[in-house]
Amino acid sequence: MLVTKPELPSLLCMKSGKCFSMYSYKNAWDEVKKRSYREKGSTKAVGTILGGEKTGKIQWKDDFVALHPELEDFTAQRMEDGSIVFSPIDTDKQITVKDALSAKKYAAGATWVFDQMIAGTPLAEALNRVFGARNVNKKILSLAYFLNINENNAMSRYEGFAEKHRLPWQKQLTPSAITRIFQNITSDKIDRFIALLNELTMKRDEKLKSCKYWALDSTSISTHSVKLAKSAYGHNKDGDMLPQINVLMVVNQLTGEPVYYRTYSGNIPDICTVKHLLQEQARIKLDGNAVFVADKGYSSIKNINRFCQNKVSFLMNLKTSFTMCRNLFKDIQADLLDPAAYDDEIDCHAMTVETVWSYPVNYRTNCTVRPPRERDRVYLHFYYNDEIFNSEKKNITAKISKVIKLLKENREFPQNLKLIREVFVTEKHEVRITDDNNKETVTTYATNRQALNDYLLMKGIRVLISNEVRDPIEAHKAYFDRNEVEYAFNLYKQRLGCNRFRVSSNESLEGKAFVQFIATSIAIMFRRRVNNATKKMQNLKLKYDSDSAVIDKLNTIEMTQFSFGNYYTEIVGGLRDLLHAMDIPEPSEELAQQECQEDLNASLADELEEEFSELEISDYEKL
Repeated sequence: MLVTKPELPSLLCMKSGKCFSMYSYKNAWDEVKKRSYREKGSTKAVGTILGGEKTGKIQWKDDFVALHPELEDFTAQRMEDGSIVFSPIDTDKQITVKDALSAKKYAAGATWVFDQMIAGTPLAEALNRVFGARNVNKKILSLAYFLNINENNAMSRYEGFAEKHRLPWQKQLTPSAITRIFQNITSDKIDRFIALLNELTMKRDEKLKSCKYWALDSTSISTHSVKLAKSAYGHNKDGDMLPQINVLMVVNQLTGEPVYYRTYSGNIPDICTVKHLLQEQARIKLDGNAVFVADKGYSSIKNINRFCQNKVSFLMNLKTSFTMCRNLFKDIQADLLDPAAYDDEIDCHAMTVETVWSYPVNYRTNCTVRPPRERDRVYLHFYYNDEIFNSEKKNITAKISKVIKLLKENREFPQNLKLIREVFVTEKHEVRITDDNNKETVTTYATNRQALNDYLLMKGIRVLISNEVRDPIEAHKAYFDRNEVEYAFNLYKQRLGCNRFRVSSNESLEGKAFVQFIATSIAIMFRRRVNNATKKMQNLKLKYDSDSAVIDKLNTIEMTQFSFGNYYTEIVGGLRDLLHAMDIPEPSEELAQQECQEDLNASLADELEEEFSELEISDYEKL
């Protein structure tokens, strides 16, 4: 079939945000300067260069293609010298799987590790069973891998990324195809996925006798869109003056595997989400033997009551301002601060107080009649860190001293020190007789010792409350392991570039949030593997935020894809040691060929399903 090479207007390439775009423009002639110039207001964006670089495949805008329909018969590539090379598309030829598997090199180490890491887990099984039709599970994983490696959630960059990296779904996904994937990840499918994920997890873990700790945390994701139903102004954890959507996540602290997540309106505070979570636990049948571990954002009398009413185990960081905490601490202060209470394993003093928690039955906030009450045993674990106490004491002492000095010198002090003046500084007026027998009033300043003691009373003190965990050392370790979730949200918003949803429709929001949840889950599981590897390899010294460095190192492993199979580069020295320390098998020739056959079968199945989906019912019956 003959095609006509596109004849396009003058184009220029300029950076737009984090990517490069193509723009059309018009020239005009300057009669005075005798030269052409770009006509003001004529510049218009007509396409985007995929991959985030100045060179690469160009994706034209629909309205530009409508003006130049011949573009549909070509792929366009911007070259280093600024020229655009057009390659005709043979629309009469059906591209076979064999043709698609032509020789090509891919960065493969990181995605190989991701594949092996989630293989056989409830996460992979639930994805396969709920999203296995038309290989959507492989496509979701490919997008999640992109988020972890590319460190940006702008899906316009996916095509360029997919051309260079080995992925569960190696065929191209256009931006419109990705949008359709997001729109097909419905709330019903997500609900079935979460329920199945927990069912499979419980079956696998039913033989475990020790406590299972589930870290609970949430974050806010800002958005510029005004069309999203869940977008609302609330307590933005990034300090953005933007509406937001909140995301709650529950993670198995031992494995890093996800347990539960949901998105909810941005104006709902953390403290109000526990009631819904406990309702979800009953509906989806989340594991009743697990202990929820939560930070101060979730600690309230109502939430503790709710946990007790639902007979759900919890470990929570209590606010030290609670009267109960302060009163109990005064009773045990001398014993807690005694050197005998110090534990070198957690590097602080520790002591537990066993007490009784009284809570109303069928608790309702608007109940006007006092409901009957029940009692449960709870454990309050007190911890004292003298370094934190001394740091706080030194800081407040310096501020008080500065305020008193400024007052004595009759000088003004900054706004941030006015509260120090009001709370911690007292003044006394004395009338004195001078040498010439005159009276004068002298003002002296001193520290309000009672206010200072009250302020310092709970400094360096942490209080954990649990209805399940009796041992203070175990409780301390479990609480600090929950940092994995906080770290996950740091990944979610910073390293994975997910501090914006970058969607404008409610149909795409849930799907993209789900893919970002899968990406975050993989990131946490990968972090666990890296942590375990550092314990096994003495020479592997990695910072806590070094995931990117490990991924870059793994991606020096390449896969070459031929029509007759996949082959990986040799793995030697430090890379082999790293894989072994992470309990990841090397990509052997046998595994590579098995992988190639699985890709072939998946592609054939996908092609067949596409063909059947286009058949009329009468044609299908004839078959």
